[in-house]
Amino acid sequence: YALLGPAGTYSEEAAHSYWNGEHQLVFSSGLSEVFTMVLRGEVDGGLVPLCNSRTGSIGITLSNLLRHEVYIAGEVVLPVSHCLMAARALEIEELELLISQPEVFLQCTGFLNRLPHVRREIVTSTSQAAAFIKAEGRKAAAIGSRRSAHIYGLQIIAEALEDDRHNCTTFINITREPATAGDKTTIIFGLDDVPGALYRALEVFARREINLSRLESRPRSLVDQGRGYMFYVDIEGGLSDPRIKEALQELSSRAPLYRCLGSYPSHMPRGRHRGEFVSD
Repeated sequence: YALLGPAGTYSEEAAHSYWNGEHQLVFSSGLSEVFTMVLRGEVDGGLVPLCNSRTGSIGITLSNLLRHEVYIAGEVVLPVSHCLMAARALEIEELELLISQPEVFLQCTGFLNRLPHVRREIVTSTSQAAAFIKAEGRKAAAIGSRRSAHIYGLQIIAEALEDDRHNCTTFINITREPATAGDKTTIIFGLDDVPGALYRALEVFARREINLSRLESRPRSLVDQGRGYMFYVDIEGGLSDPRIKEALQELSSRAPLYRCLGSYPSHMPRGRHRGEFVSD
């Protein structure tokens, strides 16, 4: 199974949680490469971050879901806590450079506001940041997981840098074949840019009292040359529910572009209850 590498990423932690360490993991250099590996049949599936409870959706993941014929077979929600790590003991006030992944910086704005004059460098993954710090001669630190600090032999300077103490990221298992059994269904549909189009699309769910737990738009131009938007929707319930099956059949006849990504088991993190927002 493919996931973002190198070793020590949060994706790897999520993969061990999702598959219980029972499958071989193949590291990729970027999230788009995970999708490519799945589509080419080089791996049986892949695990990618979809959204974070603090910063929302991972844009590159949504874009790839829109562009490629892959499906969702499951999800896992990983509690995420960020550490500050360096190659040697440093005081926070000494730092000249911080290296991490863009989403991580967004999740640690409170901490970063204390260091307005420290330069930041962006890399693809937190484990890549840790690897760079290992060979860095300047007064620099990376932000990432405790496990990545252990893997790369770094010293942890500070912990729990995230703004939200309930910070968590949702990862999805993407595959070439759709899943049909589960209590959560995800669809993508596109509409023409005309008045009332979205209302008429969503009405098929409202009329049947079907709850949508997520609705997010992306420009339709990401998929074709059409105007308007594509919509990514999570539905509470599976395809075995006649109401949902009927609603999707009706929607597919109204939407110029429509694709069901499958029904799969939802994952609720410990300490949360259905109805609470869980957004990588």
